This record gives sequence, structure tokens and C-alpha cells, in this order.
Amino acid sequence: MRVNTARVLVVNLPRTMIPGTHDGIVRGLSDAHIRDPIRLLIRRGTDIASDVGAHFSNRRLTAGQLADYQAATQMAVILQAEDDLAQAMCEQYTMEFMAATEHCDGNVHLVTTIHHSANQNDSHIGKVQLITFDGGLTPDEMDAYVALRMVNRPGPGSTRLLRAIVSEFAGFDVQFAERLMHMEDSQLLGIRDQLSLLLGEDPDRWRTLDWLTGTTSIVSSTPHVLHDFYVSEHGLNDQKEDAKDRISRRYWRACLKSITPWLEERRSEVLRYFHPQLSQIAAADPSGKIPVPTGNNRYRYVEPDEIEFNNIVGLFYSKKLSPNSPPEQKALNICMSTKSVRDDIAHMRAPASTDLFSLIHGMDDLIRI
Repeated sequence: MRVNTARVLVVNLPRTMIPGTHDGIVRGLSDAHIRDPIRLLIRRGTDIASDVGAHFSNRRLTAGQLADYQAATQMAVILQAEDDLAQAMCEQYTMEFMAATEHCDGNVHLVTTIHHSANQNDSHIGKVQLITFDGGLTPDEMDAYVALRMVNRPGPGSTRLLRAIVSEFAGFDVQFAERLMHMEDSQLLGIRDQLSLLLGEDPDRWRTLDWLTGTTSIVSSTPHVLHDFYVSEHGLNDQKEDAKDRISRRYWRACLKSITPWLEERRSEVLRYFHPQLSQIAAADPSGKIPVPTGNNRYRYVEPDEIEFNNIVGLFYSKKLSPNSPPEQKALNICMSTKSVRDDIAHMRAPASTDLFSLIHGMDDLIRI
């Protein structure tokens, strides 16, 4: 913040502020070597000049007089409005202070908060600094925040899917991330079926795309997931489809980030149950490779150590391979479950939560890494 060169600091905030926002303003002032600011809660009917003066000269200090006040050290006054009427009073006092700084040389800084959807870019004009802040986190910041908060809660099973779901569905909203973290594992896994319940906790907030109510953020081009869910239920046909697609993409990204590497880590452990049969198939073919069926009586020749989950399924259906023991049957079931989930992910579709649960349960039942 350019507090030292700005006599007036205007902080533009949404109406749904994250807890600790005003404490953050105080920390910012302290970083600029303006410590122990005077914090005034302004209510309707408050005489701001009297409240300000009580901390300086025990007399009323109008905005113009405060702008000309010379304190022993740099000081700051923070105006925090309790309601809309008090907000208008704070803004009026601030405008008068701003006008007075053009011909006054005091060293007191005035800090006030506003709620204007039109002013979403930081700017520095003369002695006025405008900062827009909504507490939104970027995707990388949200991933780090959720990983820290859920460090002792991996899952389901041996995956980290729950963390990825919370991060993707929270988007930029750290408070919503906290709300999601309090849900049961099964609810998070089926989060798409829980959005109606979450919307119902504060339905009026999510109806319109409005920065002031927190349905969008300056750090994201994607709306809040609960606004998307509202649109998916009540929007026009094209709007519904776009919103549904954005919701589905969140779940898909969570699976892409967590399930895809998780499967690759376990591939060799699952496929080792078929090594004897795979070696026999390769030895029987002149190429020394495994002919994997690709449909229409066509084959693709694959080295034994390059076999994938879906290749096992193809070999099973073409009667080239069969499970000959309970562990092999479990391994085959995992390959089948994996094929369904990976096909969805590869085609940018969100897998069904039931398919994911079946895959994770089967995998953890067979192997531990």
C-alpha cells in the first residue's frame, strides 16, 4: 500500500467480508509504520467530528480541520460504518477530507471502507489510494490453503480426492471452503447432490452475479459455484447448460488432479497379478509383444511392461486372459472400474461418485501403498 504518500486510503470491500478484514487493514498500516490507528465505529446519528476530536484535541474536528492537523507522529483514523446510513456519513466526511488535502499539510491519514461494485481496480490519484479487496484466493492459493487445513484428512481411502473437491468447489471463497470442510466424506464425494442444500442456507445471496454479495471475485473469471447452481436450476436454457458444464468441470478437475496420478502410482501393483498370463501371451506371438484388441478384429501390439488397465479389460473380453484366483478377480474388477473412470476423465467428463467409491474401495482392498 502507498499509505505514506496517500493521505486518504479508500478500501473497497464487498458486503460479505471475510472475518478479520479490518484487522488486516490495521496490519497494513503498521507495515507502513503507522501504528495504533484510531478505529471508530460509526452508527447512524454519530457526530463523526466529535468522535474524531475526542482522540485529538477534545473538541470537534471537521474533515477539513483533521486534514490540517499536525500530530507528533504520523497517525491514521479508520472509519467503519455500521449500516448504510452510517456509510453515507463516512463517505461524506471522507469527501470533505479529500477536498481539504489539496491545500492542507497535516500528517493524519484517513482510512474508510466503501462498497461500490463499479470500483474494482486499484488506483492512486494524487493523495488518494483506492484498494479493492474481496479476500478471494487464486486456484494455487486455494490448493495450498485446503491442503494445510485438511492435512490430517486425506481420502476417501488412500486418495486425496476430498481435498481436491473442496478446493475446486470452493473456488475463490475461503469461507465456503471452511463450510465444505465441515461436511462428511460421503457428502463431499457426492458434492453435486449437496449443492441444493448449500444454496438453501442463504438463497437470496446466490441469485445474481454481483461482486458486492460475493458471487464473483476480482481474482477469478468463474462465478461462485452456488450462483452457477442457481442458474442451472432457474436460468434460461443456454445459461442452464453453461452453468451445469462449469459445475461438472469442477468435479472433473478434482478427479484429474487426484485420481489420475493415484491410479498411475498403483498400476504396476494391480497388473502384476496378470504378469504370468501376459508373459505367455507375448511369448506365443511372433512379435514378442501382446496383441491388444482395438475393435473390428484389429490389434495394437504392446510391450508387456506398457500394458494399461483398459488393455486388461480388452484381453479379458477377447478371451485372451482370465482371472484364475480371487486376487486376480479383484484386480480385474479394478481394471474394469478404472476403465470407466479414466474414460470419463479422458473425455473431460465428471465421473459418477458411485464409480469413484467402487474404484477406491476395490483398490484399497487389494493393495496398500
